Order: sequence, then C-alpha cells, then structure tokens
Amino acid sequence: MSEQGGTRLSGKLIVGLTGNIATGKSAVMRLAAAQGALTIDADKIVHELQDHDAEMQAAIAVAFGRDVRADDGRINRRALGKIVFDDPQAMADLEAIVHPYVRRNVAKQIKESESSIVFIEAIKLLEGALARICHQVWVTRCSRQRQLDRLRICRGMDTETAVARIKAQPAQEEKVARADVVIDTEGLMVDTEKQFFMAWNRLPDPRLAGTRMLPELPSQPPPQSSMATPKPNAAVLTPAAESVIPLDRPEGLEVRRARPADVAAMLLLMHKATAGALQMKRTELLMALSERGYFIGQIGTEISALMGWNIDSQVARIDQIFIHPLEASVTTGLAILEEVETSANAHVCEIILAFIADDAPPEIEQMFDRQAFGPANPVNLPQVWQRAVDESRPDSTHVRLKVLRDRRLQQA
Repeated sequence: MSEQGGTRLSGKLIVGLTGNIATGKSAVMRLAAAQGALTIDADKIVHELQDHDAEMQAAIAVAFGRDVRADDGRINRRALGKIVFDDPQAMADLEAIVHPYVRRNVAKQIKESESSIVFIEAIKLLEGALARICHQVWVTRCSRQRQLDRLRICRGMDTETAVARIKAQPAQEEKVARADVVIDTEGLMVDTEKQFFMAWNRLPDPRLAGTRMLPELPSQPPPQSSMATPKPNAAVLTPAAESVIPLDRPEGLEVRRARPADVAAMLLLMHKATAGALQMKRTELLMALSERGYFIGQIGTEISALMGWNIDSQVARIDQIFIHPLEASVTTGLAILEEVETSANAHVCEIILAFIADDAPPEIEQMFDRQAFGPANPVNLPQVWQRAVDESRPDSTHVRLKVLRDRRLQQA
C-alpha cells in the first residue's frame, strides 16, 4: 500500500546485519539466503548506483565538483574519497545525497521479492536511516587476529594493508552494544551455523511484524547516462526459459549447499575433476566456505558435481565448476544449475553469469547449452552487466549467461 512520502510494507520481517570488516557478515547472509530470505547488500548498491545511476552521479558532481565524475559518467571513488574521508561534514553531505537513492533501491527489491524475511547488510547500518526500518539488528564479531587471517587468505591482502583496513573502523563493541543478536564467528563455520539457526528460529512471524514505511518509488525511471551503450545482441540475450530441456532426475539425486563437514569430499572431487592440477588446502576451503556459496550434487552418497557461486547486485555468478565423472554433467551438474536459477530468481537477479574455463571439455559446454546459457561477448551487454563481467571474470575463462529479467535490454 502506498501513501504520500512512502510505501507501507506489511508481512515482511526486516533484519539489519552489520559488523566490521572480515567478521563473517557474508557467511551469515549466505545462511539467510539458504533459508529463503531476500539478502540485500546496501554497500554494493552504493557502488552500482555510483557507476550507473545518472541522476545520483549528477547530484554528487554538483555537490563535489566535476572532477569526481569520469568521462563515462561514473563516479571516481578515489577522487571522491580524497574529499570526504577526512572531512566529516563533507562525508555527511555525501551520505545525505546517497542514502535516499539506496533506500529507494532497497524498497524496490523488497517489493519485487516474494520472500517474507529480508536481510539488509550495511557497514554503516546503525549510522543511517536503514536501521529504523529493521525489526532486528544482528551484528557479527570476531577477534582482530581472525579478521587479519581472513583478509590475507580470502582476499589476498598483505599484512600491512589488512591491519590498516581493520584499524580504520570503529571498535566492534560499539556495534555489539546496539545489537539484538550477536553472531560470534571466531570458531568453525559449524559454530556460526549453530548461532545463526538459534537466532533464525527465534525470529517473529513476518505476518505479525510491525509495518515499516519505505520511500516511494519514482513514477518515472531516473534519466539514463548520456554515454552510448552498445546495442545488445537480442538473439543471445532474450530470456530463454522455454528452451530449457527438463531434467529427468534419477532416483536418489540430491542438490544441497556445502557444509564444513563436506570439505574432505569437496577437495577429493576438485582433485579428480582437475586431474590434480588444483591444489587447495583444507583451511583455505574452510575459509572460502565462510565467504561464498557452494552447491553439491550427489546421487546417493556419491558426490559428482560441485559449483561455487555468489550473488552481487542482482547478478548471480558461477565461477567454479567441478564435475567428475563428466557423465554427471547431465545429472547432478544440470540439477545444480536448476538450483542456482531458483535461488537467483528468489533474489530478483537479472542474469546468471557462468565463467567457463577456456579448456573446459565439451560436456561442460553442452551442460550450459541445455540450460539455455548462451555465449556472450561482454561488449554487447548493457553497461551494468559489462561491469559485473569485468569485476568477476577469472583469467582464461569465457562467459555464458542466462537472462532472467530483461528490463535492461528493453531500455537499451
């Protein structure tokens, strides 16, 4: 229901998630997504808007000068940061510009999703207006040493950079003091899961949650960037749900999310699928499990397919594919792709990108063909999707994609 100045949302339970860098927020968000919650990363929304929203780009340029806007219209975050990071008033002015756009985007995603539980992650959740629309605030925490380990192992930072990033943030205790739920991620992933499910099972019924007011969406879309966008290849990018060949599931086929207890089996499958070329330590995979999602495909107790994937800014990405034997590509492999698509749709994703090794066997290519993933040249994609490819594409891979929502194609 809409009212002047905002939209009332009822029947939705909204949880705000915050915490300092590398304290396990993404692990909690992944667990929430696995339970069917809509997960929204507000900080990534800011980056997407700065890159692609002409209206907000213009507002920032007016406030902070033309030099903060690149020739293609995107905000130069390095130049903007030099202005605002050491000037509290300038930072407040920037947030006053950005936050309404973020809230509008958040409202849009919530309205479009059928999920009754919503998790919103924001590093500055407690400092902004988003906290006021949350029914609960959850905070993740861990020791500084654990933060340092995660930044070095999972994000590849050197020690000096990692320490500087940690010290640049306020003390964790400030967030913990304002939390309704605290998730301590110091231990193993199984310990984090226990805390998560305890808090999850205590969430109130969304039907009984108090109504929240979110900003009204504009009746007209914001102006598009004046930068010319290459015309997409409609033959490749047209949504192709009808061309999918239904999977004849053999008895005992199961697709599930990987757990820490699966690490040994996952490492063995990676070894077999790559003929020993991929060497990953157990601790590295455990860290990866806390930062990203993996789907396992198995028949009975035999695991034959594994895919690593994530969702960011309404784009789902599959960037790790391990299948052995290759014949499993038409059973457990296809079943995982179906599950990825189901999850991507639940999170209102626009596309699914698949990054496939250039030397992948034909069985892998055929698997994606069967699920209507078309080959794509990034230069023919809308700018937002081009950016997603540029930021995520591993070396020595090519791109296939499946369009779930074609509104960007309609705008092009």
